[in-house]
Amino acid sequence: MTTADTDTAAGAGWTTSAKVVAAFVVGTLVGVLSIAKLVPAAQLSANASGPAGSAAPNSTSPGSRLVNKAGTAPVAAPGSKPGALSPTSTNNHALPSGLRCDAAHNGGSTDRGVTANSVKLATTVVESGIGSAFQGEMRYGMEAVVRQVNSAGGICGRTLHVNYQDDGWSGPIGAQYLRDFIHGGVFAIPVGASSEGLKVVIDSGDITSTQTPVVGTDGLEIDQYMTSQGGPQPWVWPVATATVSSARIMVDDAYRRGARHFAVVFDTNYHFGREAATAFNSEVKRLTGGNVSGYPSSSCSQLYCGIKSGQNSYSSQALTVKKGAADFIALFLEPETALTWMADANTPPASGGAAPTYGYGAAQPLFTNQFESQCGDKCDQMVVWTGFKPVVEQYASDASVRGYVSALQTVNPGADQYNQFTEGAYLGMELFVDALRQVGPGLTRTALKTALDALKFQPGVTLQSALAYSPSTRFANVTMQGFVMQYKGSAGGWRVGPTGTDPRPQAGAGS
Repeated sequence: MTTADTDTAAGAGWTTSAKVVAAFVVGTLVGVLSIAKLVPAAQLSANASGPAGSAAPNSTSPGSRLVNKAGTAPVAAPGSKPGALSPTSTNNHALPSGLRCDAAHNGGSTDRGVTANSVKLATTVVESGIGSAFQGEMRYGMEAVVRQVNSAGGICGRTLHVNYQDDGWSGPIGAQYLRDFIHGGVFAIPVGASSEGLKVVIDSGDITSTQTPVVGTDGLEIDQYMTSQGGPQPWVWPVATATVSSARIMVDDAYRRGARHFAVVFDTNYHFGREAATAFNSEVKRLTGGNVSGYPSSSCSQLYCGIKSGQNSYSSQALTVKKGAADFIALFLEPETALTWMADANTPPASGGAAPTYGYGAAQPLFTNQFESQCGDKCDQMVVWTGFKPVVEQYASDASVRGYVSALQTVNPGADQYNQFTEGAYLGMELFVDALRQVGPGLTRTALKTALDALKFQPGVTLQSALAYSPSTRFANVTMQGFVMQYKGSAGGWRVGPTGTDPRPQAGAGS
């Protein structure tokens, strides 16, 4: 596990006491000094100040079909000085009227993890184990934003320092890291890249009881959006479209095209698969009046097929689904398991149904260059859904998408620019930075929450023009687009497909 760009492991040596000092003074000023425009990624050097770039995560576990092709990120030169702030500002980047924002006017140490010149942050990542096939490069998306901010002198003179810890997508291990971060004095958890551990500390009440902001999550699980009582998560702000929304959007699109006999294949090891399958069935029942055949089941029964991830073969389960003759099949799987499933599903059985008339739908974890290229002809015409703009067709020339790719390549030229979790991590870090700018010099967790709860964020890389948060909802991103995988003798990338919006995101996994 590498932590070259961290401060100290698991928050060791960080103070546990909150240092709340006097509030900043709002004066009547003739002009407003706004925060700097981010330095374009192409102008950043490998020696940008702030947290150094980490080594690339290791390849996935031995025997994995998915090989992590990332190279080593450049490392910042110790002691390099941040660049000067620009007097210009961009959309969402200006300070509130009347505030001065520089090291001399930032209020000094205003909260735990905040000093006059730095903000201590920490998050868990997934750079080993089965989840690394789609979450393994999220650190690079975050660092693309962190380096831009720090090379421009930070925010109000404060640079960002992020401690990244690999938890292997383990709930217990991730939860322990996150609790160590919180009690070690971290100001906030940006992105929260590893969803399993984050789920544990959200559900246990650790996040709410300690008032720890978790900003820009892309874990897709419903408890990042709403509590078990149905209210909004008070201290979590997601940027992605929830998995349950993607399930409803898939069903709605297939139903419009004529599908009436639905199947769902889902991972039972991790929460996103079980949540997705429940929501998928609820939407099928709403539209057709009946459950998916085999529902409810904790294993693979007829067309409601739960499978354990990481197995060598799913031939018997694939045959079960084939015999059901579904006309649309949705996959809520991580990439390695999906590759094995598609290989078995495309093996001609002794008996069974034909390929689904209305094809396959797949969730965001399968939107990676590695999965697309390795699945090949077996995934031709599969529709993979995302709430972000990928580097595909008309979006490849979009200015915001180009900015994301340029910034990502500055951190690691070998990173997968198509990976939607990496793009989500970049977006989540941008949301966090934008909220810090809205707060200005008097940085506290309460002030950050107030800013986020009123924020209308315009990131440019989402299908929606803006993500709007409020005290009553965390479902800011509810629109997705399907992208059709192409294979014509060789892997041909994706083509733009249908768009859908979930009109009932607060339904959660239920009906």
